[in-house]
Amino acid sequence: MIGPRALNQASVTAAMGQRVARFGGGLARFVRTQPLGTFGLVVCILVIVVGLIGPWIDRYEPDLATPADRLQGPNATHWFGTDHLGRDLYSRIVAGARISVYVAFFSIGIGTTAGYLVGIFSAYIGGKTDLVIQRFIDAMQAFPAILTALIIVSALGAGLDKVIIAIAFSLMASAVRISRGVVLSVKENVYVDASRVIGASPLRIMLRHILPNAMAPYLILASVALGGAILTEASLSFLGLGVPPPAASWGGELSGNASSFMLSNPWMAIFPGVAIMVVVLGFNLFGDALRDVWDPRLRGR
Repeated sequence: MIGPRALNQASVTAAMGQRVARFGGGLARFVRTQPLGTFGLVVCILVIVVGLIGPWIDRYEPDLATPADRLQGPNATHWFGTDHLGRDLYSRIVAGARISVYVAFFSIGIGTTAGYLVGIFSAYIGGKTDLVIQRFIDAMQAFPAILTALIIVSALGAGLDKVIIAIAFSLMASAVRISRGVVLSVKENVYVDASRVIGASPLRIMLRHILPNAMAPYLILASVALGGAILTEASLSFLGLGVPPPAASWGGELSGNASSFMLSNPWMAIFPGVAIMVVVLGFNLFGDALRDVWDPRLRGR
């Protein structure tokens, strides 16, 4: 005779099997219908894996200067060549991937999440609170995001944590706008009115009914913004306001003294530039594919 514990374990196993099958079917359908999005997903996974296992696949110490090996072209010893200080470009690009992933995910996690929560609060409360918040957002959007990041980094100084704060703050305005528009439509649904009638508090309504129904736009916004965050970090490092040397950064590889060697030694610009281009393109393609999949107006396209 089968006991209750065995039945419970069997039901849990069956439920997990159904979820895995549903996930596998959804992934297969995504690969079949979104080839460009699949390419973006592969790029996203690859750069995250490289960022995580970078110390194990480095051929040399990224910051190790070897004057005897300076300005070597791509060869069997140095796959991507060396820079003007003799540092291995392959190892520095791998290390730069780790910094780019770290900055992108932390800045998105802070800026986009905070902006999304502020937008939900502003739209649900409404009234003068919404008016004040939106006028402040209007003032923020009067400045381009890169200019906002430049101002903040200039005030705080260069550094990895300063770059994350600057990029996060520059992303908040768009997140507030998008989440406010989503919540203005969601809060008019019948289930929100029913929760309000039975005495649910505003906080409970926002957490239990509005926030879950606004998650799909949040994930789309975050995935698209990841590419922009990587590009902003590279731009700040190129201007000398990002990750300070000698730490490896894709934008930093294109700036400073290295720029004077790029015409005679083009590999110093080609490989970091291609890394930035492919990763930003991959995140953007994946974000666009998620939007096409989750937006009901675009599913039949």
